[in-house]
Amino acid sequence: MELAKEIANDPAKLEAKLKEDWAKLDTKGEGFVTYKVLMEAFQKMAKSLNLPADKGPSQKDDEKIRQLIDPEGTGKVTFEGFVKLVKAGIEKRKAEAKA
Repeated sequence: MELAKEIANDPAKLEAKLKEDWAKLDTKGEGFVTYKVLMEAFQKMAKSLNLPADKGPSQKDDEKIRQLIDPEGTGKVTFEGFVKLVKAGIEKRKAEAKA
């Protein structure tokens, strides 16, 4: 959990980690991944950062996530969508910690 906090609170480390993780996701260099690939990767990433990994988003959260990262419904998640989702997750965790 400490590593996750350190990365989340340091913009340079966060950017480096996001680029590193994206390169692992987009192995073909196509500029996108599928939603399924992204969700599976988040489960693995949560585990590597010692964060609790749940069973995945609820249907309501799933719809919000898809709207955030793929508002046009292409079925493709770009690096920008990936970054939006990670940053939204960080902000959510920060808000939960304050509550």
